Amino acid sequence: MFRKIFVSVIVVLLASKAVSAFETGTLRGRVIDGFGKPINFANIAVVSTGSKTKTTSDATGVFSIDYNPGNLKLTFDKEGYVPLYVPLSLDEKTDLSVGDITLWKIPPKGGLFVVGDGGYIGINNTEYYSEASSKERRFYVKGSPTVIKGQDIKIIDFQTDNPLVVGKTLYSVDSKGSLGSIIFYPSQKYVLNKEEDTYTKIADNVGMRKVNLPPGRYFYCTGEITIRSKIGFGFFFEISS
Repeated sequence: MFRKIFVSVIVVLLASKAVSAFETGTLRGRVIDGFGKPINFANIAVVSTGSKTKTTSDATGVFSIDYNPGNLKLTFDKEGYVPLYVPLSLDEKTDLSVGDITLWKIPPKGGLFVVGDGGYIGINNTEYYSEASSKERRFYVKGSPTVIKGQDIKIIDFQTDNPLVVGKTLYSVDSKGSLGSIIFYPSQKYVLNKEEDTYTKIADNVGMRKVNLPPGRYFYCTGEITIRSKIGFGFFFEISS
């Protein structure tokens, strides 16, 4: 009797280990857009060694997907949005929340946009020109600025004629339209999918700059103006209090 019971226990333990070998971990989260709204039916995939799992987000943007431990490639995409890739390294099978995953909607055209409460606000595309005297050369902006309310803003830079976003130089503009001091220079530091810098690379042709600006007028210039510059292009906007 004792011998039979012992053999039975061994069989149960082996069966338990076999089931465990095929268990997977689970990643959970929510897909939202840059305005904080949920994105439904976003395509989600996890690629790990020897396996690939797919799913979609539900009506509230929530998703749950299984994974095998190891170095993972978690991808998110939906038509009309900038695809996102999140690398993960998980050695154990666990139920893990990755929180909110933001997919940025592709702007309707190339240019500069401010992230509003529910959509993009296009910034007027204009140009600057120079006037020279025997003592100095000054630069002036043409046209009227786009008025933006609020000082904490997110600027989306969407390029259609250049595959790499490099940022631009921001100048202050006085009441006469004359360009003044430089607020910031183009940034070459890219932090993929992480907003720890003033400039974030969202994709090869989409960048975002988070900045706090006091009320006033600003010119977001394509490149940097030098003493030899005569005319050039950029985007003109005004921060209202």
